[in-house]
Amino acid sequence: MIGMMYYADLLKLEVFNLADAEKIVGSLENAKAILNSYAKKGIIKRVRRNLYYAVNLENKEAPANRYLVASKINDGAYLTHHSAFEVHGLSHQISFVAYVASNQRISDFEFEGVLYKYVRGGINEGVIRYHLNEGIKMTDLERTVIDSMDRLDYCGGPHELDEILKICPVLDEGKLFNYLKAYNKQVLYKKAGYFLERHQQSLGISDDFLAAIEKRTGNTRKYLSEEALNGNGVLMNRWGLIVPKTFQVRNDIFV
Repeated sequence: MIGMMYYADLLKLEVFNLADAEKIVGSLENAKAILNSYAKKGIIKRVRRNLYYAVNLENKEAPANRYLVASKINDGAYLTHHSAFEVHGLSHQISFVAYVASNQRISDFEFEGVLYKYVRGGINEGVIRYHLNEGIKMTDLERTVIDSMDRLDYCGGPHELDEILKICPVLDEGKLFNYLKAYNKQVLYKKAGYFLERHQQSLGISDDFLAAIEKRTGNTRKYLSEEALNGNGVLMNRWGLIVPKTFQVRNDIFV
């Protein structure tokens, strides 16, 4: 009969795959047998194929750490957009979606009330490990900001990003510019210029940096979001960006 001798080691990992269990147990077949036994006892749960988490017996009702689950889906998985902001301590809204980027496609799935949603990796730069839990991988703050400008729908929308930027610490201009160049999208330069100018003082953004972005915005006009369509937007002349009227805009030029 299989006892509990491996449970403590699995609990330390919290979230793990079969290869992790094999390293602890010593063989693949034994690992499979032990995981099946522990699952029947309710001391581990199967998140999805080849992904498990160990139930803390002191608090069986505690949900799995969504950020660790997302980071362990595959070797290249990491948190992005709103989920990365949450780990950075900057989220404004409660979200029940974990946004997971990876170069290897991941099928969306739900576990314990959280939707794990796949996001295409986009660029490879700017992925870090969370300093309080090395198992959690996520985008650094500057890439999270640029990613969220690129896909506002993955960040809760433009108003959520605006609220986040109000409490965001000073950003590294070098990193911001590198990520913008890596994406190389005119509309993203427009969004970045608008939001960074809007919060220029608190984010530590220089006039020279904004001028460098402005040179890359092109001559076309773009909409920040669907909310700005159908006469519900105003044009930010410098950026060629039409933003919702609901934004309380300071130091913007309306045309």
